[in-house]
Amino acid sequence: MIVKEEQKSREQLASELKELRKWSEKLELLSSEYEHSNRTLRSFEKAFETMQIGVTITDLNGNILYINSAELEMHGYSREDLEGKNVRIFAPADSWKTLNVDQIKKMKRWKRESTNKRKDGSTFPVQLMSDVVTDEDDENICIITTCEDITERKTMEEEIKARIDELEKFYEMSVGREVKMKELKKEIKKLQAVSQKDNDSSY
Repeated sequence: MIVKEEQKSREQLASELKELRKWSEKLELLSSEYEHSNRTLRSFEKAFETMQIGVTITDLNGNILYINSAELEMHGYSREDLEGKNVRIFAPADSWKTLNVDQIKKMKRWKRESTNKRKDGSTFPVQLMSDVVTDEDDENICIITTCEDITERKTMEEEIKARIDELEKFYEMSVGREVKMKELKKEIKKLQAVSQKDNDSSY
């Protein structure tokens, strides 16, 4: 039975008013928390956008949820190119590795060197670091991966390795030459001794 407002007692009206005030306070609190969350999210997004390394957030199946400007520039894509795409778009097909939920739970975070592919098909070496993000119930909700182009570092490593190989070959040649010189000196001494002996015997 619906009771009209004019038929309600003063006590009923006071109780309803009290309840409405409680709900109003809750809504104000929720609105404040929502605004705070939005400001925090915008701050994080701005921080991601100003980072020099690539940042990609994916769901547990590898579908891209967010990608920053550095990552887009590094791989030659626009945001529109990657809408609804899987993060495997960055990797050559022969390097695809799919992790199941149990593997993700066990790993939590991992760091590795790999090879990524640009939109134009060219490849380059990268260092990847991934972290699994969990909610308040410790349930996995997404994966954040940072990506750094290490082409310069790899080139330097290769140059250093080539220089080391060159020095090692030179050292081996030097050692071999020194051994040969010692052997040659021994032969010379032997010949000198024989010559001296022949000279002594001629008198």
